[in-house]
Amino acid sequence: MEKRVSFLLLVILVISGIGCGTRNSNENANLESISSNREEAFTKMVADDIAAPVAISVAAVDLEPKVIKTANVSIEVADYLKSRQKVDSIVAKHKGYVTNEAFQETDDQKSNSITIRVPAQNFDLLLSDIATIAKRIDYQNIYTQDVTEEYIDVKTRLANKQEVERTYRKHLRVAKNIEDILKIENKLAEIRSEIESAQGRLKYIDHQVNLSTVSLYLYQKLEYKYIPEELPGFWQRVKEGFHWGWKGFIWFLILLVKLWPLWLIGAIAYFTIILIKKQIKSRKKKEKKAKKLQKRAKQTDETVM
Repeated sequence: MEKRVSFLLLVILVISGIGCGTRNSNENANLESISSNREEAFTKMVADDIAAPVAISVAAVDLEPKVIKTANVSIEVADYLKSRQKVDSIVAKHKGYVTNEAFQETDDQKSNSITIRVPAQNFDLLLSDIATIAKRIDYQNIYTQDVTEEYIDVKTRLANKQEVERTYRKHLRVAKNIEDILKIENKLAEIRSEIESAQGRLKYIDHQVNLSTVSLYLYQKLEYKYIPEELPGFWQRVKEGFHWGWKGFIWFLILLVKLWPLWLIGAIAYFTIILIKKQIKSRKKKEKKAKKLQKRAKQTDETVM
């Protein structure tokens, strides 16, 4: 009887444990599902808010034309110094400034390459005043670059990015989940970088549009004057001749000293050749003397017989 009661209690405990485990796993699954659904809903809400203002910001772009003006001018002047001073006066008159210049003087010409930045509204007036100081205008080339389309494109993208930034900041204030906060802050950093890049490009375009560039080549032709070369007198040339002759002789002696290894090798070769010649000559004499002795001995033998 007691064994049956114990067995029934064991079965009841096992069934209770299985039921608790199943309930816990179901609760965890439900929590994960709720968290996932909440994150998807939050992401969708942010995406919907971001996509909404794009069409609105495009219509707000200013359509004022943006044109960059540049000019290349070459003029001949009668007096370079006076004309250069007049160029400075003209530039100051039209509220411009010189960014760089390169002066050059040769036997037949004085010239200067000058780069001028001037407000766009004074561009034509400055060119007209420069023409008044010219003895002759070689060329005057004017170029215009319309950057309105690029400006509108950059400004539109900037407006959209700024609206997206405001939307993210609004959601950042109400976000409570750490993961959502980190995601929004990362996106804000990316958008801020893009906004600053677009703002920098707009400032550069405005600067190029507001200030036109004039590249001026200013020159004066000089009359060529022949200046005969001054030659030294006769005695001066004789003196220089002695000087350079003595100097050359000293250099020759120094050269001979520098070549001492060659002299040593030449001397060794010379004495070696002389020694070999003496040996050859001595051997020939001995051979000749031996032949004479043999001849005499032969003649003596014939006489005896």
